[in-house]
Amino acid sequence: MNTLNTPVTTFFAGSVLALAVALAVALVFALSMAPRSARAADEAPQVRQIGSIAYVSGGVSEEDRMALEPIVRDFNLKLVFALRNGEYLSDTAVVVTSARGQPVLEAKADGPWFFARLPSGQYTVTATANGQAQRKTASVGGRGMKQLDFRWNGPED
Repeated sequence: MNTLNTPVTTFFAGSVLALAVALAVALVFALSMAPRSARAADEAPQVRQIGSIAYVSGGVSEEDRMALEPIVRDFNLKLVFALRNGEYLSDTAVVVTSARGQPVLEAKADGPWFFARLPSGQYTVTATANGQAQRKTASVGGRGMKQLDFRWNGPED
């Protein structure tokens, strides 16, 4: 007699399978409902360094902007990139030059917010998005943060 195919073992095997599927669905649901910070600790903004200049960028989503908040106080220059209608931009080319015209930072922004820690002084910032360059000047010091907003026309402007 084959005891593996009895109604009791068939019922038991089906119950175990149903339980395993239910647990897997519950786990996927729980992970999808977890706060972003708990799910994405590895996705914290990365501070980069070029020479003595530190910078970080991001802020594509609200969660990304919130992740930047704890570290931005260490920077003295904030750049914001957006269309005139308020839509944020990313992949903006950034060049910061000193008062002597020497480039001190060349980078591409990962999002609409770009922060840099510069030595005190006068700088020219050139931001290029959608093939259009804009230049602004900034005087940064050891304390506080200077913010420059760059706005471009959108397709409907």
